[in-house]
Amino acid sequence: MNLEKKKIIITSGTTNERIDAVMKITNMSTGALGAIIADKILEEQDLDTLFYLSSKLSYKPTVKSSKLQWIKIESTEDLLRTLRELLQQQKIYGVIHAAAVGNYYGEYAVTAEQLAMSIAKQLYGKNLSKKEMEEIILDYIVHPETLTDNSHKIFSYQANLMIKLGLTPKVIQYIKQFDPNVKLIGFKLLDGVSKEELLSVATKLLKTNNADYIVANDLSAIKNGNHPATIINQNGIYEECLTKDEIGNALKRILF
Repeated sequence: MNLEKKKIIITSGTTNERIDAVMKITNMSTGALGAIIADKILEEQDLDTLFYLSSKLSYKPTVKSSKLQWIKIESTEDLLRTLRELLQQQKIYGVIHAAAVGNYYGEYAVTAEQLAMSIAKQLYGKNLSKKEMEEIILDYIVHPETLTDNSHKIFSYQANLMIKLGLTPKVIQYIKQFDPNVKLIGFKLLDGVSKEELLSVATKLLKTNNADYIVANDLSAIKNGNHPATIINQNGIYEECLTKDEIGNALKRILF
C-alpha cells in the first residue's frame, strides 16, 4: 500500500459550445467509458480523491463514495480552466483525459444579407484586382461589421442564418504545462482506419503532448458491447483491451 494516497482527475463526456442562449454545438459522446473508468478507480483503497469533470448530461460514476468530487463543466474553456486550477492548486498524481472535447465553437452568427451588404459596401465602385477582392471578402467573412445578436436567443426560423465556427483549444496540450510531473493518460478515437494508422496517430499524439499513455480506439469496432482499445506508451504497445471494463482495470493498474 502506498504511504500517500493519490488524487486523480478524470475528464469525461462531451463539451457544449454555445451558439446563442439556447443552441449549442456538441458531439455524440455520452461519457459511458469515463464513468466506468471512474467506478474502477473509486474502488481503489489508495485513492484520496477522484475529481470527475463532465457536463451535467454525461454519464456519472455509479459507485457511491465520499472520495468522489463531481465538477460540472460545460464548454472547453470551462474544462481548461478547471484543469488549470486543480493541477496548480492540488497535488494531482494522474489525469485520465477521456473527454471528447469539441473541436469547434460558435464564433458568430450572421445573416447572408448582412454579410452581402458589408462586402458590397467595400467592393462597390472600386477598381480592384481579383486578389484584392478575395482578400476583402475573406476579411469580411472572418471579421464582419454587422452580426446577429447571439448573446440571446436568435430569432426563430431566421432566414439565411450563417454560423461561423472557431477552433477550441486543444486541452491535452496544456495538461503537462500546468503540471509537468502529472501522469497523463490521453485518448484517441478514429473511425474506420487500419490499426497501423490508428497507432501512428496515437503515437504522434503521445509524443506531441508528452503524454505517458494513450488509449487508441476505432469507432467502427465499438459495437455489441465490445470496446476494443490499444494502450500505448513511449515503448510501444502496453496492453490490448476488448471491453470498457478491461480498459478501466488497465488504467487502474497504471495509476496504482
